[in-house]
Amino acid sequence: MSSDNEPTWRICRKAVWMLIQNVNNLADAEALLNRQENDLHIASGKCFILLLTAIQRPEKSRLESAQAEFKRFEARCGAMLDGGGWLGMVRRKLQFSSGAAAGVDHYDGQIALADVTLCIVGLMVVKVMNGYNVGHIAIAKTVYSLRRVWKMYQQCYASVLDVYRAVYDLDPDENAPRWPPVLKRRQSSSAASLASTSNVGSRMYRSATTSFETFRQDSVSNEMSKDVIRLMTAVSVGYGAFNLILSLVSPMMIPLIGMLGFRGNRRTGLDALMFAKNGPDVHAPLAWLILSWYHMMGNTDFLFDGPHSRENQTYVKESEQLVCNPPEEFRNSTSLQYFIGRSFYLKGDLEQSIRAYEIGSTVLVDNSFVSMKTMCLHELGFMYAIKLDWIAAYKKFASVAEVWMKQYHYFMATVCAGAAGDTTTAELMRRRTDEVVSGCRSDACRGTMNSFMESKETKVAEALRWTAAASSEDDADSKHGHILCNHCDGQRYCRLIAYEVLYVKYGVAKWPEDALHAVLSDCQEAEDDDNTMLYTKQLLTVVCQRVLGFVDDYRQSLIDIVENMDRNQRRDHLYVYGVYELTAEQIRHNETIEEGKRTVQKLKDIKRSYHFQHFYEMRCVSLQAYVQKLNVR
Repeated sequence: MSSDNEPTWRICRKAVWMLIQNVNNLADAEALLNRQENDLHIASGKCFILLLTAIQRPEKSRLESAQAEFKRFEARCGAMLDGGGWLGMVRRKLQFSSGAAAGVDHYDGQIALADVTLCIVGLMVVKVMNGYNVGHIAIAKTVYSLRRVWKMYQQCYASVLDVYRAVYDLDPDENAPRWPPVLKRRQSSSAASLASTSNVGSRMYRSATTSFETFRQDSVSNEMSKDVIRLMTAVSVGYGAFNLILSLVSPMMIPLIGMLGFRGNRRTGLDALMFAKNGPDVHAPLAWLILSWYHMMGNTDFLFDGPHSRENQTYVKESEQLVCNPPEEFRNSTSLQYFIGRSFYLKGDLEQSIRAYEIGSTVLVDNSFVSMKTMCLHELGFMYAIKLDWIAAYKKFASVAEVWMKQYHYFMATVCAGAAGDTTTAELMRRRTDEVVSGCRSDACRGTMNSFMESKETKVAEALRWTAAASSEDDADSKHGHILCNHCDGQRYCRLIAYEVLYVKYGVAKWPEDALHAVLSDCQEAEDDDNTMLYTKQLLTVVCQRVLGFVDDYRQSLIDIVENMDRNQRRDHLYVYGVYELTAEQIRHNETIEEGKRTVQKLKDIKRSYHFQHFYEMRCVSLQAYVQKLNVR
């Protein structure tokens, strides 16, 4: 329990993260915040909790109640910053400020206003994702609000950074604060008096008198130093997150977001978030969470063994540093175990990755706003599949299918059980997949895997029949030779589907050698093979051989695959992945770099919808960024 003298921003951090660690603590978290209802930080914390509870239980009444509370707090922040309207603004520009708390409150208010406006945007996203009809006008207002939030974070960041530069040992031209901050030497009295001769506006200039003028005097208050650090870290989260996320959008979206007034710089975003994760208030754990997501889930430069990844291995060290130094709220949490599992996978340590996910999947209390226990089960299914432990894989997929993305996970459970030769379980999983599909509304269940699963449904059912028939003694007596071949083909077909999904989702660079050799073995042509998996086998063969280092240059093989698909008018996801792999291979070699740059244009021209489009676009973003970097050199 907090003491009476504890800062309210610290109480807010306790309450919010008490709730995130265990949703059953909602009453305790609210009780902690109800002690000082009129405080700005407490009110901001309540808004954050309302958004989290709305995400978990998005009933219409709860969403409307949260929106009303957000609007009230937004109006309160606006009134506080307005300070008497136009007349108050003029008065502030003409008068000098002398109170130390006024400037802190001003920037706290700016940050709180930006945060609550972002909560309103988040609530709109929750409504859309849960199928509520929000209307085009509401969506347009949301986009406008998002742009306004971005401007607020930009302006507040610049203003607080000015103060931070003046107080700490920072070059005037540096655009990012340093951690840990180091106070400057004692300044002369003339410099101190010069620093106290102006005013406070919405933008703080270096000549301005501010509530932080004591920083410019001979002695610097430790308490005020902490206020500047807290404000700098708090605003850096929103500012950094915007820059990072905007830098990750698809190249096809860049003209649109530019027209709307958004710009994102990845390095700026990462620097701001790395600084912010050390902060004292509720924003710091958020910064750690965003950075962990980026380095272990959103970093397209590293996830798929692209050119960036081959040149730069600092990503591994950065992910290690994050999981080794989590904020106190995430220690012993499912979230931390999930990121530890991802970190080990990115290092190629499959056993340690599985161990971390297993710990995260068996906890009694889950961070159930975004169920990390479920996410751990999801990853375990794929990790066991990469390990070729098909039995363990289908068990994990079947477990997660009970609570999340049922069609997706039942389909993967079907394929993995079929790969293991367990046709009874595979047929049960397949029937459950069909039940989920028939029980869904036409548009509500569309997703990344949906069309792919539909295209494979008939063939999977046939493969399971082959496998079941081959294990029947009666059929084995009469048609042993033919069925034995089909038996092998049925299981192999299921394995090939699993390999294809694994390649799309993870790439193959981090797979164990025995798994890569197993893929190559299954991709060898058999006499009774049909053409349905021809290009799958050809593409998987090339990427696995490249990782194993069998040959240094696979350009001609990839050119043949792409040209054959061109001739056969094959324009599915395998075609675009083939073009991607060809481009990456051309860029790897000095003699074909220019040709690779031209092939990148082909990636830009492919704008139709494909299976696994999300993962394809992630790869393209990284590859096109790499080519732009080459052009600058």
